[in-house]
Amino acid sequence: MTVLGPGGIGKSTVALAVAERLIGAYEHGVWLVDLAPLSGPHLVPSAVATVLGIEVRVEDPLPGLVAALRDRRMLLLLDNCEHVVAAAADLAATALRGASGITVLATSREPFAVPGERVYRLGPLGSPEPSSTLTATEAAAFPSVQLFVERVTALVEDFALTDANAPLVATICRRLDGLPLAIEFVAPRVEALGIDGLAARLDDRLRLLGARRRGALPRHQTMQAVIDWSYDLLSEDEQRYFRALGIFTGGFDGEAATFVITDKVTTDVDALDRLASLIAKSLVVADVSGTKPRFRLLDTTRAYALEMLVASGERESIARRHAAHYRQVLARAEADAPARATGDWLAEYAQELENVRAALDWAFSPVGDVSTGVALTASAFPLWTRLSLLEECRRQVRLALTALETASIEAPRDAMRLHAALGASTPEASEMEAAFVKSLDLARHLGDREYQLRAFKGLHYYHTGSGRFGAALPSHESSTHSLNADRIGAI
Repeated sequence: MTVLGPGGIGKSTVALAVAERLIGAYEHGVWLVDLAPLSGPHLVPSAVATVLGIEVRVEDPLPGLVAALRDRRMLLLLDNCEHVVAAAADLAATALRGASGITVLATSREPFAVPGERVYRLGPLGSPEPSSTLTATEAAAFPSVQLFVERVTALVEDFALTDANAPLVATICRRLDGLPLAIEFVAPRVEALGIDGLAARLDDRLRLLGARRRGALPRHQTMQAVIDWSYDLLSEDEQRYFRALGIFTGGFDGEAATFVITDKVTTDVDALDRLASLIAKSLVVADVSGTKPRFRLLDTTRAYALEMLVASGERESIARRHAAHYRQVLARAEADAPARATGDWLAEYAQELENVRAALDWAFSPVGDVSTGVALTASAFPLWTRLSLLEECRRQVRLALTALETASIEAPRDAMRLHAALGASTPEASEMEAAFVKSLDLARHLGDREYQLRAFKGLHYYHTGSGRFGAALPSHESSTHSLNADRIGAI
């Protein structure tokens, strides 16, 4: 069995606990072989032989090692296999074929992929859902909080989990992805920063997790070193793909990942192969519970990937492709909205909200692309309204309209849609009227009957809401006339 998971999740701890419980079950004992210090795969058989006290004096020690194990009944724990995974897999497969009394328990960031292997993917420690009303008793039921409190109280004698600090402690544990090693790193910071200060600094988590742990292996001395270990084991293409995935906020699907990384050199098939490889190596988390697989990077891993992306000089080009993809997604969502039930529509598109926000932030930044931001904003209206995010909607629409004017961009159709969105989302009567009037003027100029109808309906709503029933009548009649004209045209 191979215990899989990203660095810092506790694979070795779990495997050692299992091995300890099984000591009495094996006639010839349980043996731990730590492969982390090995500089190359050729050293794996001799490392195992050395631990077992087996003397093999040949150039290829594997056959002799297996022969010496043939009559033994033991558990062999191969720890930290990822950097020599092929050699460790070869040893395990050969040993299992030639010595029936041998059981292999391994820890790695990727599977051995050999016959007979069973994989146990270790997940993060459970953390509470975000809640401002979370109590200390409720929070203390979760393993990540238990570990955090245990580590903090070992250093800060008067620390206690209370109803007042429980929501922040839960936030810290969640944003550290429930990674035991990350929690171990940050717990000492409470002594200097307090819970409030620690929570406030989580956006810079790689710096926060940079404190060295005395006595730890070099690859476990800082959280960055933990991820460095995995990153350095990737091929150059895998590193480039991994860096690019740092651009995603929250989850993403295979289509999005492929679009962002595919270029003149990388094909769609190559991109999907790279994604599969990163999932196997525990750098990407896959969620296959829905009808369409979703993927994500743990927040700490994403922070590292984004840092590598910036250092590579590729961030702007990847951000541009990311925004272009979600421009297409929102255009498709806008077209789907009238024809699909709200629940089904939201199930597909609501999960893209965080990436849409990230794309908008980039588009309206000094290095972004205003035209992309304007188009994104215009198409995002159904998403914001169906999620009841009207304040966010009008804030972004106002920003887009200002950007259109400032940049002197000629985009009358987008301007028409933006004014219609502003009219539909603002509570301010004068702004509502002006927005719908402007949208109507543009719709007439473009010959767009749909938006003429929307503008007439909006003006009718404005006038009736203001008690101006006489003024509301022309808008009602105009919208009815426009609707009838559309029906006649359809006939």
